[in-house]
Amino acid sequence: MEIAGETLIILAVALWITHAAWVPYLFAASVVIFSVGRLAQGNDRILAEVPQEKQLQAVRLLRQRYFGIAFLFLTSALMFANAPMRIFQDIYIMKSSWLVPFICFSVIEVYTAFRIPQLTKQ
Repeated sequence: MEIAGETLIILAVALWITHAAWVPYLFAASVVIFSVGRLAQGNDRILAEVPQEKQLQAVRLLRQRYFGIAFLFLTSALMFANAPMRIFQDIYIMKSSWLVPFICFSVIEVYTAFRIPQLTKQ
């Protein structure tokens, strides 16, 4: 379920260039699928494979994954901005503002994807 959500996220990001009206809905649905898959996976399996002295690092990495999910939900909300919106005095949300939290999610995801297996090997 997590892999299906990731695949749909990549597809929705690629289709965003077409400016189709249904792409933000596809992205929002794929974020829900991904986050449910990630949360249903649980941390017990990962923590069971990590040595006792590395448990704290593993817990921190798993918390970073939760921040990544929060960035994805923020990305999903920002993807619905079709025109520049003024949210506070001189602060505007532009059409491509969703890219910033998405890049933050991508960096967190890549970092944890490489670091967690390193902890389990040791």
